[in-house]
Amino acid sequence: MTFDPFGDFETAGYLQNVLRLKEPDEIKRSEHLSFELSIEDALSYLAQTKIIDYPVILKVHEILFSDFYPWAGKDRHELVPHLAVFKGSKDNPHHTAFERPDFIRKAIDYALQLVADKKRFRERPGEVMGLLAFAHPFLDGNGRTILLVFMELAFRAGFAINWSETNKDDYLRALSDEIRDPSQRYLDNYLIPFVINISSRNDWPKIIGGIKGLDGLDKENISYGSLDDPEIQRIYLTCRAQ
Repeated sequence: MTFDPFGDFETAGYLQNVLRLKEPDEIKRSEHLSFELSIEDALSYLAQTKIIDYPVILKVHEILFSDFYPWAGKDRHELVPHLAVFKGSKDNPHHTAFERPDFIRKAIDYALQLVADKKRFRERPGEVMGLLAFAHPFLDGNGRTILLVFMELAFRAGFAINWSETNKDDYLRALSDEIRDPSQRYLDNYLIPFVINISSRNDWPKIIGGIKGLDGLDKENISYGSLDDPEIQRIYLTCRAQ
């Protein structure tokens, strides 16, 4: 199933990209090029921003991806408020259900509230990252946008994650498990061994550009459906209970 929330894949390409690309490999290359060329601008914007809030996260996404996606900087609630988004089929009990479009900002705001307690944030970095990933504010580019924001938030709290030592598959597995059942602290358990003391921002563009798999929750086996579907409503009620 092609991820086609706008319903115009055949004429506008994947998510209405400016080149109207349809082939996955071409899309990944062009999208990542836009990201790499914009990393320094996005990091500079974050460093100069006094308070990181939801509009700031939208702006970071716009800086990173506006050269490829005309809608960059707009969240799912603005673009497709009627659609729920999943990783995997909603019929699969191991699927990942991302936040409802109308609750995205609440999830992000809650994560940012947790960051205010710097000691807790350092001890539970996966809790914050998991909430940001669960919010899944954008149709694409979530992993990379969230990573940059998370790195700046961690920097301000006096620590960093040694991403060069992490493993893509292990990280994405822990992240998916965290979103499904945050009470088990899957992502905290994975990330805590990689927590290091604060480091300079100077090497961040090179480090981030070299991290693989940041789009793993955006392009691999993504599905969607109407929020009016009773089965999807049941899924969200179950998620809310957890």
